[in-house]
Amino acid sequence: MNAPRSQVVAAFAALYVFWGSTYLGSKFAMASFPPALLSGIRFIIGGIAMAALMAATGNLRAADFRNLRWWRNGAIAGALLFAAANVLVSSGVQRIPSGVAALIVSVSSVWIVLFDRLITRAGAPSRTILLGLACGLGGVAILGMTGDGAAVGGLDTVGVLLAAASTVAWALGTMVAKHSERSPSLWAASVMQMLGGGAVAFVVTAMLERDRWPSWEAVTPGSLWAIAYLVVFGSLLGFTAYVWLLNHVSAASVATYAYVNPMVALVLGSLLAGERIPARVALAAPLILGSVALLRFVRPPSKDEPPVEEE
Repeated sequence: MNAPRSQVVAAFAALYVFWGSTYLGSKFAMASFPPALLSGIRFIIGGIAMAALMAATGNLRAADFRNLRWWRNGAIAGALLFAAANVLVSSGVQRIPSGVAALIVSVSSVWIVLFDRLITRAGAPSRTILLGLACGLGGVAILGMTGDGAAVGGLDTVGVLLAAASTVAWALGTMVAKHSERSPSLWAASVMQMLGGGAVAFVVTAMLERDRWPSWEAVTPGSLWAIAYLVVFGSLLGFTAYVWLLNHVSAASVATYAYVNPMVALVLGSLLAGERIPARVALAAPLILGSVALLRFVRPPSKDEPPVEEE
């Protein structure tokens, strides 16, 4: 379906800026809230707000939520995406610049293609996929190398590893969301994932972060504004732009956010949070972004094979 160029440009701008800024938004929100508590608050509110948006636009139908298997699968996917991946990368952002974390998260797309091929039994991973994975992990290894001190190394190794672990959790959550039975409505499925993931995040924070919950007096206005930004612009407007673009332009075009978002995050972190970007990022970025670019050359399976990438 053709759409006015101005609307396409506006949607891409929203996708790039809003999703690219969520890393810094999380860092600001964590001035008051620990990672799992932040994830629980963000995605419970986000799920409720998305359901309200569906109702306001006439897209909320009880039939899209009636199957208990949809809720179970949505909760599992949400737990991996939001209670695992989001918490891991947020924990990493507490230790490393938000832009560097966004760069590492780009590797998620390589894991997704690899896992998808294994799950669909579309044959052994191609050389292109393996090369992409090697480049991505090589870039992460460069970022995680220890130096002789903070001034030399410039990055916390644990923070790099936490962000890297989040990419595997995100890819696994994506596989559950893609290959398990779910609601025919993408919006309804997203609501189930947000609510399920947010609920699991609350369990995690109750078990592991109880002593870090802030008193109301200790919560800063900046943290509350950051949460509001993450819900409205990151979850609602950013996701709406993503879904709209998938219905109006090619999936390959939409996938460019994987290249642009880390650059947006690096710039915003430097300008708004004074984050210093270590020189090694100049070596790691081409490897990591190159690993994502290589996926565009993955041979699509023949008509007798299940698809490797969802187009």
